[in-house]
Amino acid sequence: MNVRFIGSSFFLLCSSLFASDPLLLFGGGVFNVIKGSKYPQLQLEYRGNSHIYYRKYLWIRPTFGAFINSKASTYVFGGLAFDVFIGERFVFTPTFSPGVYFPGSGKRLGYPLEFRSSVELSYVFPKKSRLGLQFYHISNGTFGKTNPGTECLLLFYGFRL
Repeated sequence: MNVRFIGSSFFLLCSSLFASDPLLLFGGGVFNVIKGSKYPQLQLEYRGNSHIYYRKYLWIRPTFGAFINSKASTYVFGGLAFDVFIGERFVFTPTFSPGVYFPGSGKRLGYPLEFRSSVELSYVFPKKSRLGLQFYHISNGTFGKTNPGTECLLLFYGFRL
């Protein structure tokens, strides 16, 4: 691996973790919402305020987080969030985050490395907090022998730290 790449990645991680005015999201919803057994789920997600790309209506920034469901399945992830502002009060945010999945006593996803692709729509309050819905798919991208995947739907509240 290139030393510059490692150094740049480390700088980006540190700057996003200690940036002023980051966003913290708390969410609750349903794991495996489309097919099979459904489980309650809780999620915590952190989005740094150091933007990789920034324009008036588009912010690309790092995101890190984890979820746990009632079957002790957990997923820890880190990736990119693309905030697309629709006016001043609404934000559409697709994200892509690779991560590690631990099945607990819940659904087996076929491989520890899983990829989360999500979309969310949120309302931005005057003090910059957010309320929204997030939908995502988790899949191992056929790295494993099986790739059942799962979908999750969450209601979340995000606030500035």
